[in-house]
Amino acid sequence: MPAVLTLGGPPQTARYVTDTPDAVEAFLARYPFLTPLLTEALAPLEEAFGADTPFVVAVESDPEIPGWDELVVLVETPLDVEEAATRLDTFETTWWLDHLPRAQGKLFFTLEFV
Repeated sequence: MPAVLTLGGPPQTARYVTDTPDAVEAFLARYPFLTPLLTEALAPLEEAFGADTPFVVAVESDPEIPGWDELVVLVETPLDVEEAATRLDTFETTWWLDHLPRAQGKLFFTLEFV
């Protein structure tokens, strides 16, 4: 069962879940500038995908590239591919692209079809 990720802010930050809480918490401790971004991203994500959509956070690493890792937010959606891609594009163009530099290459949003 996924753990609720609490970012220390308002209760709505508990909207993020993770299957690897220790890894995610350690990553956020190393890159604390991501915590406010995750908090700020909730409203635009919910606007694009709905308040009941799960947002699953995971750390991804590439064993072939030392030091390469990032935090990925998987937007779990039952929507068809075209509709989900349109909504992700809307999120990216209305919010994420303006905030992307603050992530310093350590945060990524993508779709996971369920």
